[in-house]
Amino acid sequence: MSAIRILIAEDNDLVSLTLEEQLKGLGYDVIGIARSGVEAVNLAGRLKPDLIMMDIRMPEMEGTEAAARIRDQFPVPIIMLTAYADKDTVRKAEAAGALAYLVKPINEIELPPAINIALARFKEMQTLRNQVDELEESLEARKLIERAKGILMQRLGLNERDAYERLRQRARDKRAKMKDIAQAIIEAEELLGS
Repeated sequence: MSAIRILIAEDNDLVSLTLEEQLKGLGYDVIGIARSGVEAVNLAGRLKPDLIMMDIRMPEMEGTEAAARIRDQFPVPIIMLTAYADKDTVRKAEAAGALAYLVKPINEIELPPAINIALARFKEMQTLRNQVDELEESLEARKLIERAKGILMQRLGLNERDAYERLRQRARDKRAKMKDIAQAIIEAEELLGS
């Protein structure tokens, strides 16, 4: 199994070098170091890391804003780093989508559990997002099929079961999804008018 690829976003050279050494010593692959929030967003898009460790206070763009942009553009687990542990800072990190939060100076022993938990939570979130997308698509398809059945029932005087069977048979004949056949029927109905 290949090493987990990590992007560090930290403007303090001493902190970033120490963190890089700690991570490499633990077997992680540090693929880049961003010195600003803007650079973090750019490197995240270009390097496609498995995980990002992001300082909250960064020049040009706050780490929380950079994390939110990264989350929206190319989702990746993010661990926020900060010297601050106040409630407001923690809330900002949470709102930005951070999956873990480490207070500096970072103890090397804290890194593997934080990384493993962030990766596991991210994987769970991705699975849930995929399930929600599939359910939404299924619901949308069901709505189109129901609407198309209604059109067939009205236009051809079919009962519900026969209208469904006609849709299904047409999808088989065309080697298409029922949703696509239903969409075509709806569009034809709209074109011809009721």
